[in-house]
Amino acid sequence: MRNKSQKSEVRSQKSKELVTFFLLLLTVHCSLFTDYAYSQGLIVMANKISGELPLDPDNSAWNRASGIEIPLAPQVMAKPRVYESGIKKLNVRALHNTKEAAFLLTWEDNTEDAAVDVDRFSDAVALEFPSSSSEGKPHFAMGDTEKTVNIWFWKAAWQSRSDGDKVYATSDDFLGGVLAGNPVSEERTLPVENLVAQGFGSATDMEKADIQNITGSGKWKSGKWAVVFKRPLTSDGRFNVKFKEGSVTPLAFAVWNGSEGDRGGRKVVSTWYYVGFETEEKKTIYFYPVLAFIGALGIEAGIIMGIRRKRV
Repeated sequence: MRNKSQKSEVRSQKSKELVTFFLLLLTVHCSLFTDYAYSQGLIVMANKISGELPLDPDNSAWNRASGIEIPLAPQVMAKPRVYESGIKKLNVRALHNTKEAAFLLTWEDNTEDAAVDVDRFSDAVALEFPSSSSEGKPHFAMGDTEKTVNIWFWKAAWQSRSDGDKVYATSDDFLGGVLAGNPVSEERTLPVENLVAQGFGSATDMEKADIQNITGSGKWKSGKWAVVFKRPLTSDGRFNVKFKEGSVTPLAFAVWNGSEGDRGGRKVVSTWYYVGFETEEKKTIYFYPVLAFIGALGIEAGIIMGIRRKRV
């Protein structure tokens, strides 16, 4: 009887050691995956800083943000399609201060296309997030009918006009367009728009609904654009994305090259990436779901061992 009891204790001890080893192995794997995710540019880290977030792309505070490179590909899923583009990638950095979030996007472009005219189109860039009301990830190409996306859109032509530059559509002898409500002719105080979309051709400006809570600024210098988007972490409205410190949110990108005739659906795009909002716990916070899964396995293994002991 004693030998049987001793064998049961030995078997139980070995089972515990095996489970402990398994949990340690998964924990190490989770840690390695964390480092891999960052090294491979799968997550944009919004580094946490104190003080006001910069709107100027040249502000030294951006040196405190880790940049990652995002590959871009021509949009070929819907007309008008693009098959070749000189814009191949962009770099993104992000910061937050627990109240606001800011993104810096930079990409190489040999021409500064900041005026709209006959056969002349503007450079532009956009950030895309799932709307707060969307359950799960929408389609990365402007969402779908069941899951809407929130798009932050910056346009070089609007930047010039918000800086006070005049173009043909806003000159004194072209006020007919302004009186007719032509959006090209309207004066602009900001170079950004807050949009909602649920598929190709469905982008709707939310500015008229008083939900234009995004600010932005862009500069072209030495063959490179640098554009900043800035917004509070939380925002009213079911179509707006909501951020939270310690959380991860999908995001995607699009760039328009005016000198190549890009406008509307003619653009280069990325697939979904993720932005994580840094907290005191740093990177590990984004892998708590994995650790919870590990814990569940441990509980399950404990239950199985208990059942086996009762059978013995």
